[in-house]
Amino acid sequence: MKTVAVSSGLLLGATLLAGCTATAPSKVRVDMAESGLPNCQSFEWLPTEQQPATLTEQRVKSEVMSQLKEKGYAQAAEKGDCRVTYALDIHERPVNKPGVGVGVGGGSGGVGGGIGVTLPIGKRSEQAGTFTIDIVDTAKNAQVWSGSLDASFLKSEPNEDETREIVARVLEEYPDREPK
Repeated sequence: MKTVAVSSGLLLGATLLAGCTATAPSKVRVDMAESGLPNCQSFEWLPTEQQPATLTEQRVKSEVMSQLKEKGYAQAAEKGDCRVTYALDIHERPVNKPGVGVGVGGGSGGVGGGIGVTLPIGKRSEQAGTFTIDIVDTAKNAQVWSGSLDASFLKSEPNEDETREIVARVLEEYPDREPK
């Protein structure tokens, strides 16, 4: 009986420890001006630089404007109530290193244990980064909303599906337009 109690305690401890090491999926972080959101009814795109638009910028712009339209906002070619832009910081992140796990368990037949080893095979790194969408009030020329998300990518630039997914996740946090 004492062996079962010790085994149960060890199993519970190992379960709690394993639960603490699991990583939760990344959440969208939102920052907003203290005065609240402006009365944005239309958006225009604010290019990131004076250089030709990259494929990533073209994908992000198209997806952002499409998502805002679905939320009830209009796209203005120029002089919109608000401007929207993005930032994407991608870096190479090493994949998990080799690891060792130890387990202990018990049952009606006694106590048992085991050791597991993980070895990374193949790809040694992945692309990860932070994607941010910023909303700027045109009248005040000041940023009024920002939403960011940490994400992993297959390559050094997000593809169309990855772009669609990260834009949708970030803009989920931006409010729908209320009709006047």
